[in-house]
Amino acid sequence: MSKIMLKLRVAASVVAGLALLAAAAGCAGSGAKSTRTMPIEKARDVFPSATEVAEVSMNGGAGTSAPSDKTVFSEIRDASNLLGYLVETQVRGRSGPFRIAVLLDDRLVVKRATVVSYPWSHGRGVGRRSFARQFEGKGPEDAIEIGKDIDAVTGATISCRAMAEGVRQAVTFLAR
Repeated sequence: MSKIMLKLRVAASVVAGLALLAAAAGCAGSGAKSTRTMPIEKARDVFPSATEVAEVSMNGGAGTSAPSDKTVFSEIRDASNLLGYLVETQVRGRSGPFRIAVLLDDRLVVKRATVVSYPWSHGRGVGRRSFARQFEGKGPEDAIEIGKDIDAVTGATISCRAMAEGVRQAVTFLAR
């Protein structure tokens, strides 16, 4: 019986390793604009009437810069109105970079924040929905900071700080 369990564990480890490699390959891309990590279906989870998620150019004014050089800004629209924004960016945790997505309404209030890809084994708690829910309702006037209005996840403190910083930078960049 123990040999069967060992074989099952090895098989599970191989499958998990392959999945990790696939996830790493997915986020190792150049950030090409044709890659869409959050399609219209995901935007419709938050904005049911959304018909379009279109990437937009965001030129920072004097003294402003995008949260990361791998940041993609998109507008979420219905047939005639701007509903909100999607900001996809790369942040750096203890183990390395990972991608997040932030959906904001037209008043720049966070509607949803998620980890899009996290290829590392340490700090995976940053991807918990219970952690990400803390960002919902935060806007330009909020600190969006670990220890102030956001609680970190044990074992993922640095990744949680990185995500909070990424969300805060997305909100403040759009608010400029």
